[in-house]
Amino acid sequence: MILAIRERMRIDPNSSGSNVDRQVGVYPAGNLYGKERGFTLIEVMIVIVIIGIMTGIAVPAFADWRERQSVRSATQSLMAHMKQARVLAIAENRTVSITFTSTSYTYDAGSCGQCSAQVISLAQFANSLTVSPTTTRTFSSRGTVNSGTVTLTAGSTSRSVVLNVIGRAYL
Repeated sequence: MILAIRERMRIDPNSSGSNVDRQVGVYPAGNLYGKERGFTLIEVMIVIVIIGIMTGIAVPAFADWRERQSVRSATQSLMAHMKQARVLAIAENRTVSITFTSTSYTYDAGSCGQCSAQVISLAQFANSLTVSPTTTRTFSSRGTVNSGTVTLTAGSTSRSVVLNVIGRAYL
């Protein structure tokens, strides 16, 4: 019987510390001393507004970061292919070409049947990535090349790869 009453009633000692009213407070189990459970509508709305502001700041920053990363990775891939083309031209004693279009470049990878003329699409890095100028860079059997600059651009981010006369590529 006492357990049944205890389950339905909450018994708390007087925590005020005064000698007056030293009796134990008895409250129904559902009443939490006048405190309410949960969140108010205003608190939920404030949290939603804060999340909205943070998202509004983060999304453009993320998009800009993604453009920079796509240009960076495409530039590294292009540099690797240019260096490989120079080495391949010297090793096989032949000319090796890289032909640029606005959205891709074609790399003459060698004389084997499966590896010749690989087309590298820039869409694999980002949809808005472009190359300029649209030209052909040809490496001779001595490793020299028609020098110039190739620029990769996505949005407001761009990086240039410079080829010097002796066939070295650098940023």
